[in-house]
Amino acid sequence: NRALPFITQHLVLVLDKNNIVANMQQAYNKLEEVGSYGVFIAGPSKTADIEQSLVIGAHGPKSGYVIFIKS
Repeated sequence: NRALPFITQHLVLVLDKNNIVANMQQAYNKLEEVGSYGVFIAGPSKTADIEQSLVIGAHGPKSGYVIFIKS
């Protein structure tokens, strides 16, 4: 589901370490191999715009973890 990485509280991604590439262009090109949709997530968002109060995870998960496996 396309919405899941954005509405979850904690995101855990499991990646095959053989799929790691050197730059964003190579990552973008790999999207053709996995389907018609991809998203690049840099990490938990933060904002202090609302009444000068820091909010973590305002536009996505509060925490994120990446687990690398070797196939």
